[in-house]
Amino acid sequence: MAFVTTFVSATSGPGNAYNIDFSVGAAKTNATADVMLVQALLRIVHFEVSQPIAPPPGETDIEVNGKLDQRTLRFILNWQRLAKASGIKVLLDGVFDPFRAQGQLSTIAHVRYTLELLNNTCHSKTKTDGSKAFDELPSRDDIPPELRGELNLPRRTVARQYAKN
Repeated sequence: MAFVTTFVSATSGPGNAYNIDFSVGAAKTNATADVMLVQALLRIVHFEVSQPIAPPPGETDIEVNGKLDQRTLRFILNWQRLAKASGIKVLLDGVFDPFRAQGQLSTIAHVRYTLELLNNTCHSKTKTDGSKAFDELPSRDDIPPELRGELNLPRRTVARQYAKN
């Protein structure tokens, strides 16, 4: 289940960040709403801003359908490759894990969470454009109702994957 948490920008103050409850990628939980959120954020950064990030070669869109298909996996790995190429320490594993606190490194590999980096990039690129595509994700008509419903639940700070029982 995807959820909204708080993001604090140095330039625009507090706002939304979107997180997943369980990892998305090959051989992971891949909850439908979590996959939808990853797809929606990738669509924003690759196709909905005036200066998009280059998508994987040959890709012209990504469907927000909650299915972890080969196209979605290519987008995830492409995002990780681009982050690594820009000098950010990330894993190239084709998996998006839920991020913990903003800016916190992963506890095992001590690398940045690529989902947090994707949130940061969506936030900054839409702000630069004057677009509300990122901020209004929970109410956009082109987002599947299941994901909108999850994003309209009360804010949380901890992904279920990391919650202590």
